[in-house]
Amino acid sequence: MINKFKSSLIIGTLATLLSACNLDSTNNPEIPDTTSTSYTSTLPGDAYVGDAFNIQGAEIKYEKVLDSYLFTIEVLDDAASIAPVPVGQVDGAPVLGYVFITDLAPTDIGYSDVEGTVALAITSHPDFDDTPLWDEDNNELYDDDGVVYHSHWVVLEENELAGEGLAVVQADENDVLTPTSPMPMYLDSPGFNILEKDNKLHVIVPANSVKRRTDFTANVLTAYLEVDATGTAPLLKVERIYSQMASPLYVMQSDLVAQQNWPVASVNSEDDSLNLVDTTVDYVAEIDSLIFTMKTLGYAATKTVNAIGQVDGAPVLGYVFPTTISPKNVGFKNIMGATLALAVTTHPDFDDTPLWDENGNSDYQDDGLVYHTHWVALVDDENSAAGLSVPSSFNTADLPPTAPMQMYLDSPNFHAYAQGNILRVIVPVQRVNGVTSFNFDGITAGMNVDLSGEWPVLRVNEVHDVLSGNLSLPYIVTEKQLTDY
Repeated sequence: MINKFKSSLIIGTLATLLSACNLDSTNNPEIPDTTSTSYTSTLPGDAYVGDAFNIQGAEIKYEKVLDSYLFTIEVLDDAASIAPVPVGQVDGAPVLGYVFITDLAPTDIGYSDVEGTVALAITSHPDFDDTPLWDEDNNELYDDDGVVYHSHWVVLEENELAGEGLAVVQADENDVLTPTSPMPMYLDSPGFNILEKDNKLHVIVPANSVKRRTDFTANVLTAYLEVDATGTAPLLKVERIYSQMASPLYVMQSDLVAQQNWPVASVNSEDDSLNLVDTTVDYVAEIDSLIFTMKTLGYAATKTVNAIGQVDGAPVLGYVFPTTISPKNVGFKNIMGATLALAVTTHPDFDDTPLWDENGNSDYQDDGLVYHTHWVALVDDENSAAGLSVPSSFNTADLPPTAPMQMYLDSPNFHAYAQGNILRVIVPVQRVNGVTSFNFDGITAGMNVDLSGEWPVLRVNEVHDVLSGNLSLPYIVTEKQLTDY
């Protein structure tokens, strides 16, 4: 709890520097002018002064193939190459950050009933970990990643007790935060993909993460922050701004943003939406991500199933990529002889993504109908009509933190979308432990939840189409660039 709390503080402070200009959703955010300030050698953060935090440029660009915004900061030296030296405790813990101050509303990022300035902060702080859902260093531990640069949404407000006059808004006992807010404050840990490419730092932000807004603007800065756990000052204080760019950034290629990422699904949709024409998985080095693609004969993701009013026996419809990736690479443990598959599913009877609000209505328990992503481990099962099922796990330690039930099924919140006859899923390579070479196949299938035993099972009972014809997983990953799409 304390660890997460610290991280939140850090991020908030960074953003605060810019929000001190009393930003709102109708005006371009402005950054306070600190260039005339004469810093002395006694200021905190002197050890980190250098070109790694000297901003040379920035942009926000919509990438259609990702259905995401690419937030970019360019500095004069290797971006995100410097981590603060740990002090061995939370109080006084140093934080370094790259920050986008925006004019987004708190409701755009999932918060309600709060006023303040929304910022996207990319931070490093080795004394604590406030991203308990993610294993950023891929060591199978989820509570030791604070040193790795990672992303946060924060809501900032003016606070005279903070060195630069800004702090993360604190929550009281009646406030309702997003499920991915690790502490009682307005700081979220969304798990966005962070890319460090020489002197550029990129953050891939799915369009859904900002309610698909295209009209927002931002400014950027780099800063040094410290946690104050004494209770006499804000938890996260901005102690020094290294560099800032006051010119507002506008979203480039915003005219390409579709109004939604999924078509309306219906039980009456044509079966051609489940008939496969092609499937590919591409590795795109410039975004260090895998792009999983299925092409269908009809419009993809337009068909769903009839609800039956209960979870036991509930039907599930899915587009599934069986792979040769080891289940261990996505956080599954102690399962032998299983095939790891990426599944994109719809099931109106229940919601197994309680951390995410796929339909954007601020209710995190009603999104089962909307197509969404899962990792599943498939094993042979004679009790399933198609001979396969997703088995139970008797030990939650064998599952990643984002697994919603005691089953080898994870809800990783990968961004996915369908346009016409194309369905795509964007998977950061970091989330598969760096694997970029494997075999795969494409199938569409019907499944059912089985709660009749002591533990839940998801049974594959109907296969609509298998691209290879025999589930031989004959296809291999190819390399592409974003310009190839």
